[in-house]
Amino acid sequence: MEIRDIDLSGIKPKYNESDWTIKASSYKSKSRTFNFKKGNTVYSIPVIEIVKAVLAPNTFMLNTILYNDISEDYYTYNLENNVLKIYFTRQYKTSYLKSEYYNHLAWLISNEKALNIFNSIGYNMLNNKLIFDFELYSFKIQARIKKNKVGYTVVEIIKLKEKSINVNEIMVYHPSFEEQEYTGKAKLRTYHKRNNDCNRTIDNNIDGSTDTDESLNKKVLSHEYVNIPRVRKEKVGYRDKRTNEDKNTKKYMLDDDNSRTLSDAEGLNLAKGVEISNVDLEQVNGELKEFIDVLNKLKSMQGIKSVEIDIVELPLGRKFSYLNDGVTRRRCVIGKVVTMNGKEHSIIEIEREGRSLSMLIITANEECDWEWIYKKILHGLVKESGNWSHEVFLIIHQRNIVIKRHRHINNMIEKRVFHILKNIQQSMIISLLQ
Repeated sequence: MEIRDIDLSGIKPKYNESDWTIKASSYKSKSRTFNFKKGNTVYSIPVIEIVKAVLAPNTFMLNTILYNDISEDYYTYNLENNVLKIYFTRQYKTSYLKSEYYNHLAWLISNEKALNIFNSIGYNMLNNKLIFDFELYSFKIQARIKKNKVGYTVVEIIKLKEKSINVNEIMVYHPSFEEQEYTGKAKLRTYHKRNNDCNRTIDNNIDGSTDTDESLNKKVLSHEYVNIPRVRKEKVGYRDKRTNEDKNTKKYMLDDDNSRTLSDAEGLNLAKGVEISNVDLEQVNGELKEFIDVLNKLKSMQGIKSVEIDIVELPLGRKFSYLNDGVTRRRCVIGKVVTMNGKEHSIIEIEREGRSLSMLIITANEECDWEWIYKKILHGLVKESGNWSHEVFLIIHQRNIVIKRHRHINNMIEKRVFHILKNIQQSMIISLLQ
């Protein structure tokens, strides 16, 4: 596996379908690729990778490309004299009003061949067929590739290079673009939350924020442009900006139980990366499966009130974020253990692949923000390329939280359970003495 810059401009690819199976499995499917022959080398790119990375690099564009009759529900446009005017409706989320969205949409609209591909996919999907003619002349990418019999297979496109937007200016219209005029008028209503303090409880059974930026992580996929046209946001109306309150201002009280999910902090923010996976625990294999078996056994032990198990993908940022194949995201299992006396503990086990990386047992002497702890520890682990960060541990220790590292023991499940239980008890004693 290697990362390489590839220039496939001017090459007409050949569409190819072949039977595809998983070894030692009855699963069968079709492999659909575009094969680009450059000299004596063939670059094979999966059709779905071109759709995901080239044409629809965010959730909004992906929905639009699959359902070609819904675009007018979100926007209409007019291209005249090298000026592109895009009129967004209220259905278009304000979180999508960003340059990366404008630029990609402008590239798509101002390049006839790209727009034809985009529209043909939606039409063909009506018949449940992901098929189209690849007609882009300029096609330069940076990709993660692996060697095959006749050339290379593109496993993942990580950068689309030298995209040309054929307009000089983009004018954007959206109902949220309103001129605000400050006025002495009092507010008609205000909203206040009861029990709105800093003590948050993470609850994985509730939905997180839905007002999110659903673009792909820039560290995984980026688009480079040879020209960036000027973007002008046009005001479409006026509204009063009221800052004062008086006796006629109605106050509404909203209940807030302080429950939060791990993706609740204002949608997708830059520090995000601790995401609960939707992987079925029963389908996990290897060392993580053994650790899950240990946690399940721990549930029945005396003194244990509850054990919650979550699978988490490591945040991006270093090579360690992926397994040795360079494609699969590295995961870890977090076991949240509550003892009968109400003390909370977290046990973190990382997918090691033969590496010598110890297990963590974390004990809190009082109520704490577990989301913050997980985020700090896992970001520190990735930053240190697979080593626990002593700097992060010192920061967490200052909050009266005990972190103990434990080497792995190749014993039966029962012995490993007792080993963890013993260390939980020791951590509780240490936390009480601090």
